[in-house]
Amino acid sequence: MNRLKLPMLGFTALVLAVGMISCGPKEDPIVELPPAEEGFIEINGGGATFPNMVFVNLRKEEQLAVGRKKWDLAFHTGSDFKVLINGTTGALAYETTSSDINTVGEALAAPLRTSGELELTFTNLRSILYADNAQNPLSNPVIKPVSATDGENKVYILNRGSSGTEARPWKKIRLLRKDGKYVLQHADITATTFTSVEITKNPNLNLVYFSFEEGVVSVEPEKQNWDFVWTAGTSVIPFGQAVNGTLAYFFQDLVYHNIYGGVSVVQVLESDIAYDNFTEQNIASLTLNSDNRLTIGSSWRGGGGPNSAPSIRIDRYYILKDVNGNHYKVRFLSLTKDGERGRPSFEYALVKAG
Repeated sequence: MNRLKLPMLGFTALVLAVGMISCGPKEDPIVELPPAEEGFIEINGGGATFPNMVFVNLRKEEQLAVGRKKWDLAFHTGSDFKVLINGTTGALAYETTSSDINTVGEALAAPLRTSGELELTFTNLRSILYADNAQNPLSNPVIKPVSATDGENKVYILNRGSSGTEARPWKKIRLLRKDGKYVLQHADITATTFTSVEITKNPNLNLVYFSFEEGVVSVEPEKQNWDFVWTAGTSVIPFGQAVNGTLAYFFQDLVYHNIYGGVSVVQVLESDIAYDNFTEQNIASLTLNSDNRLTIGSSWRGGGGPNSAPSIRIDRYYILKDVNGNHYKVRFLSLTKDGERGRPSFEYALVKAG
């Protein structure tokens, strides 16, 4: 009997060994969890000075807070070559006539400093000329699309912005293209030499972000993984005395939805359909906006002028369609937490799963 058991034990061990080899390490399958059916989020804006921009993912009931001054430039990852400046700090940029970064210095910057022309203030009636389009920045960035012909790419003077943050040294920058990458030349405005760095596109992102101090930095999540960002930043308002009848100014409670990631939004008034009564059947009557990221913008709150404190507008809410086709209704509830600004809250509910 013992002679029979030994071969069987050997055979069993061999089968187990083969089984273990055949079931070796494998990549875990990616499981897409169902979208959150409802949620409540207190936005971590960082407090009364609004230091953070906060990216929100409704599907996963998540938020990501990132410092507004963490970045200076954002490089589009699409087929074109477009670069944005940091409107969340009130940055403005001025195009010079020079294609040589070493020829640009304080002599060109001084008149801009004296006039205040490159400062984002309510008294600067020309600020709209030096800011990215607030509604759709890539449609009309202040920095012209980077040309494949080097000589066409001019040097820009950049005020990095001091809206809600400390003032930092002005920069001079020039952008080029090389082998499908961006090439950034940059220096302090008074420098006689410059630094050159290549920026590689990342198709998983809407934009690749760059800091003069830290180089390429992580800011927004992958383009499929966020719906809107709450931030302080550059907005616009009709103003007859301003250039082109539009004043660019700094606002502290903006909501930009992710137009480049495929998110669309529409505002709904309670007088038309109450939030509690809005259902999937009401979606067909709406036209959602996919190219103006200020559709929510500042419309969810009112007041805030010299004669009135800001407050939530309770007469409206928003329908948001994410990249997966999920439709949510979103209603803002508060501007503060324990009396502190920069920590608003909202609730939302799934209306239709994609």
